[in-house]
Amino acid sequence: MSDQPLPGSGDGAGLAVEPLDPVILAEVLEALARRLESLEGLVAAVTDQLVEAPAGGPWAWRQLGPSQTRALFTELRDWVDWLITRYELRGEAETIPACWFLHPVAVEELTGLMVAWKAAYSQKEMAPSDALVNWHDRWMWPTLHRLTVQLRVWVKCTGGSHAPLRPAPPVTDEASFTSFLTHAGPRTDTARAPDSAGALDRAALQALLSSGEAVKLLPDDPSSPIRYSGRWYGVPDGMQGERWRPVDGERGAQLDLMLSRLTLVGRPGSGSA
Repeated sequence: MSDQPLPGSGDGAGLAVEPLDPVILAEVLEALARRLESLEGLVAAVTDQLVEAPAGGPWAWRQLGPSQTRALFTELRDWVDWLITRYELRGEAETIPACWFLHPVAVEELTGLMVAWKAAYSQKEMAPSDALVNWHDRWMWPTLHRLTVQLRVWVKCTGGSHAPLRPAPPVTDEASFTSFLTHAGPRTDTARAPDSAGALDRAALQALLSSGEAVKLLPDDPSSPIRYSGRWYGVPDGMQGERWRPVDGERGAQLDLMLSRLTLVGRPGSGSA
């Protein structure tokens, strides 16, 4: 056998390495640089959108700042003008008057229509679908009909002139609502809570049973023990049945056993523990 090394064996000194073409290398590096610049721009745009986006999204008018409001109005105006021209909206039930932007209801409705149009026409799937037909049948024509016929938003805007806006509808009364928040919640909570002695009065008992927070051992017994928040409450012997007090551990175990037996024989207590 020959002692000469096989081709390709040893330290690799026999391998031929072609030098890189400087022109091709420069083109590859330039393409990578352009790609990196494009990705950096995309990341910056996404970051700006996440940081500056309004809380309710880009079409939530209530959440937009002044510059965002102007930008959305400009976009919506361009789209509405296209819609009017494209579909030749002249019919009595489908018209959009020139003063549409002065009607808040129309602004909200047309914004929703534009966003639905974006969703229908911006799909990346190339397969045929009924998304475009659905947009016309479910959103476009019904929205125009609702604005013009059902809501009669611009019924007085004729001849290209805008009728003065009607007085704003009354909103929630501030004084009454503040009073409600101050008194209604605590009163409801207090009515159901045990008093300082850990007892429940009849009103609290009825509220807990009605809400399902408490269970009554014997539904037909007005002085029946009740189970609430993991504890049993009962009326002490010889006392009027107006206040239910916590029972001791031994008595509570007995009542748990009684409740389980009643449940097995089909006579569960009322309410839920």
